[in-house]
Amino acid sequence: MKTKKWRWSTATKLTLFNAGVLVFCFLLLLAFTQWMSGRFMQEHIEESVKSELSLLVSEYDIDGREGMLSLIRDRVADNSPEHERYYRFEDMKTGLVISNLKAWPTLAAAPGKTYYLPSPAHPGKTRLMARWQSLPQGERLLVGFDEYELHSMQRKLRQSASVSLVIVLLLAWIAGRFITRTALRPIETIRHSVGQIMDGDLRHRIPHQDSGDEFDQLAITLNHMLDRISRLIAGIEGTTDNIAHDLRSPLTRHRARLEAALQERPTEADWPQWVEKNLGDIDQVLSTFQALLKIARVDSGVLRKEFVTVDLAKLCHDAVEYVEPLAEARDIHLGVSIPEQASLPGHRDLLFQLLINVLDNALKYAPSGSRVLLLCEQRHDKWLLRVADQGPGIPKSERLRVFERLYRLDSTRMMPGLGLGLSLVHATVNLHHGEITLLDAGPGLQVDVLLPRR
Repeated sequence: MKTKKWRWSTATKLTLFNAGVLVFCFLLLLAFTQWMSGRFMQEHIEESVKSELSLLVSEYDIDGREGMLSLIRDRVADNSPEHERYYRFEDMKTGLVISNLKAWPTLAAAPGKTYYLPSPAHPGKTRLMARWQSLPQGERLLVGFDEYELHSMQRKLRQSASVSLVIVLLLAWIAGRFITRTALRPIETIRHSVGQIMDGDLRHRIPHQDSGDEFDQLAITLNHMLDRISRLIAGIEGTTDNIAHDLRSPLTRHRARLEAALQERPTEADWPQWVEKNLGDIDQVLSTFQALLKIARVDSGVLRKEFVTVDLAKLCHDAVEYVEPLAEARDIHLGVSIPEQASLPGHRDLLFQLLINVLDNALKYAPSGSRVLLLCEQRHDKWLLRVADQGPGIPKSERLRVFERLYRLDSTRMMPGLGLGLSLVHATVNLHHGEITLLDAGPGLQVDVLLPRR
């Protein structure tokens, strides 16, 4: 039987990490404090030894030997475990010795130099900081202070730090759990919302508080993504219906001809026309699927890697030259307003197809003898492409739906076309992070496309 692997929650991991960082900083601060306090106390003890020796020498100069010795006896009598002081006075001529040290240290340095000796009171634990000096009558005087006060202070500091560390860890754990759980609560909200969406509630959206923090931005981004997915699903459903409607006719005609051919084989004279009609129906189906695949490829965004710097002015002139024969055949005047220089990053072929599709629609529905305008001009940091005709236009209620794949107005169903031209235009505009708007031209339709210049 496999043992279940223990897994830490993110809140626990963050709490432990924060507590670890806090402990590390606390220990670093404690070590620095210990080092600084030790250095300060050593300087303090050394200065005290110097001052004590200087005081006794001054007493010797003022009150003589007896005055100095009296002061030494008072100092020795006032000794305490926290303040151990050691003195040794020797008169080399008379052999007089007054001291609470057993013997003159063999490790004594030169007069006036500070040096360390083993501690008589705490052997192996602390040291004695000492100095000595020769006196005018051939005597010598040694003064030493034990470092026990330094060690005692550092021990108390460590004890206090240990208690403080336990308290800090407890508070850090409580505060860390509260903070991390509060901070991660939006993730739980997102997880719960995603679960509802996965269960089929596609209209559900992730709640947010408009605070502007990272989780709010994430929720807004996810909601935008869900909105786009909903639109894509609705588009797929609409496309499926439109495919079924638009492809049913050519496939039905094709099947009917095949059934008729089984009953009565076409004559030699009718055979070319029979084949041509069937090929026309098949080409219509293939053209529809090719156009749908192209739109899907544009929608996917993979063509953005093929962007180059496009000469938009030349592209507009090429598009006008391309549709000019159709305009002449329908007796429609083409009005053109294009700047000498206009460039932007984009996919040249798709932008050319965009212009051709919009111009073709305008020429297709504009009445004979009317006018179609193509305008290209700069609008702040964008280029405006405008095509306006004097045709019947599109009702406001239908202006968003005409971008759906295979959607056609009832008034145009009998006209040639697949109903995919504006769908490709819309997909191309989105690929270039642009905007497209359908407006009244009074009369006719005005198509405005805004494309970023950079």
